[in-house]
Amino acid sequence: MAKAMQFEEVPCAFCRGVGTDQFDIMSPLSTCVVCGGKGTRRLPAPVARCQFCAGTGVYPQTRLTCTACGGVGMVSIPYQTVTCTHCGGDGRSHDWPESVFYCIHCHGAGVLPG
Repeated sequence: MAKAMQFEEVPCAFCRGVGTDQFDIMSPLSTCVVCGGKGTRRLPAPVARCQFCAGTGVYPQTRLTCTACGGVGMVSIPYQTVTCTHCGGDGRSHDWPESVFYCIHCHGAGVLPG
């Protein structure tokens, strides 16, 4: 019998769990585009902090949602992991100098299946 997929409810990092746009781009009452105003997101377990945005949910140096975690600040990871040998665990692409992209090997998680 197959094991049932488990999920974890995590606070939305982009809106800091309040459900509204933290940057007041549209209005202070605008619904968060990441969680739809719930303040949380449901992810397949296990989860870990997004290494690319350091768990903020914000794309580095912008006010846009993180491309690696979609703004949640957390990512689903495999149960058995090892540090990503391509990015050294920081989630950033090292293929180009001063890259602003996440590591394509671990998708910004900093870990690979072990």
